[in-house]
Amino acid sequence: MARSRMDRLSKRQSDILESLGRRGYLAIEEMVAAFNVTPQTLRRDLQDLADRGLLRRHHGGASANLSTANAEYGLRHVETAEGKAAIGRVAASYVKPGSSLFLSPGTTVDALAKAIAERGPRGLRVVTNSIAAASILETCPDISIQVTGGQWMRHNRALSGPAAAAFIENYRCDLYLASIGAIDAAGNLLEYRDEDVAVARVMFRNARRRVLLVDHTKFGRVATSRLAHLSEVDTLVTDREPPEEAAKMVAASGCEVVVAR
Repeated sequence: MARSRMDRLSKRQSDILESLGRRGYLAIEEMVAAFNVTPQTLRRDLQDLADRGLLRRHHGGASANLSTANAEYGLRHVETAEGKAAIGRVAASYVKPGSSLFLSPGTTVDALAKAIAERGPRGLRVVTNSIAAASILETCPDISIQVTGGQWMRHNRALSGPAAAAFIENYRCDLYLASIGAIDAAGNLLEYRDEDVAVARVMFRNARRRVLLVDHTKFGRVATSRLAHLSEVDTLVTDREPPEEAAKMVAASGCEVVVAR
């Protein structure tokens, strides 16, 4: 009979999960010192817990398994940072001088904003509810930035809610450049909070072209709030080829896929 995910955990493994639940992310060195074990022993524990789906392993550390709750903002900047930077550089190539952009919140979009700032296209108009993205782009004198009002959302350093959605209704932009919390097996684009989706949905509807920025960890995740379906997206930029089943779903959607190298 198959064991449950929590069967036969050692005390140390239980303590590891408890610590990750409090902190979100821990480096290997921290855990070796905290639990007074060798790196080899710790890695065996982490692999066992990852195999059970109880945590997520990363180069140099581990994080709590977040299936229906989004990661803490600082942790998400650490996760797959190189992949997000590559995605940002490719997505920035779609931004032409004089174009208008909707930018959603998210660490992958922050990477895009940095790439836009480095490329320096002139005459851009940006409409966003992301304070993080606006702060990155404020150094560019040739970019006009419109920031929504709304409720402060500390989890992603953005503004949200009905006031933000109403503000976005006043605009039509050339590009919707956004990340997403999850893409399920059926191709649904999902987020973790209704208030985030309410704003993103207006941007999505009011854009002439939709470009989705998705690192490889988003495929197969689950979340509760539906934004749209992948078939409604023009281009998906990711950092790795999607897994086999996800690749079939993406191909069926008709969405163009660009893998950032």
